[in-house]
Amino acid sequence: MILVVVLMAFLTLSSYVLQAYTDSISAYKYVVSIYNKEQAYYIAQSAFELAKSILDRDDPSVDTLNDLWALPFEFNKDNVKVKITIYDENRFINLNNTKDSGYRKIYENLFRNLSINQSFLNRLYVWTGAQEGSIPINYPIKKRPLDSLYELKLLGFSDEDLYGKMLGNQFYPGLLSISTVFTDGKINVNTAPVPVLKALNPKIDDNLAAKIIDYRKKNPFKSPNDLVLVQGFTFDMLYSISPYIDVKSSVFHIKVEVSVGDTNLQVDYIYNRNQKTVIYKEII
Repeated sequence: MILVVVLMAFLTLSSYVLQAYTDSISAYKYVVSIYNKEQAYYIAQSAFELAKSILDRDDPSVDTLNDLWALPFEFNKDNVKVKITIYDENRFINLNNTKDSGYRKIYENLFRNLSINQSFLNRLYVWTGAQEGSIPINYPIKKRPLDSLYELKLLGFSDEDLYGKMLGNQFYPGLLSISTVFTDGKINVNTAPVPVLKALNPKIDDNLAAKIIDYRKKNPFKSPNDLVLVQGFTFDMLYSISPYIDVKSSVFHIKVEVSVGDTNLQVDYIYNRNQKTVIYKEII
């Protein structure tokens, strides 16, 4: 009987010890995770300062995909990994210029090229206050510019329209991959992708867009007027899009990814180089 009692006491004590050990391990892991998270954040801040200094030292008169800032940077040492990716927001189409008639033509081209129903373009106009009307949604109409592209979800845009879709054998990019809300509306023709170039003018098809990209790889445009040097690009086309294009960028997206041990952190900064200010920051 005494042996049974002793054994039960031993087992009870062992369970307490095991639980205490487990709790201490969990607490230790939690403390390490918090420490690593904090360390990762400070590393991300330092990486951002490095990226910002590269942008600030770069020639602001012309920005191309051959510039130093456009090259990805990675650093690995011991248990720390850092990756910096920079891209200019001016390669994208700003969806907040809804009151500009010329920009509306760009939106119409864009939605048609992405196979998005034009009725959703009217929703965007109503939401941003560019025109009167109603939207079949359960939210009050904002009547102000977009603060985030994710507001498009509130307007009823499908995930396919936002993230991309396959129709037959053709892939159509989503709005989130080629749009912005952070620029003044100027589109950098040195960095703009094919869907953005095609949206500028309906006469810019896949073939001409490819010629523009091939040309700028070897001879980056020093002025928007240089577009006429591309075979097939006319002065009439240049005249129609000249108010909306540039060869330089002012707003940049700096993505910093940091790993410290098993802890991962991503910090996204939207940096206005002209104003030397961070206009948006998100920690993921």
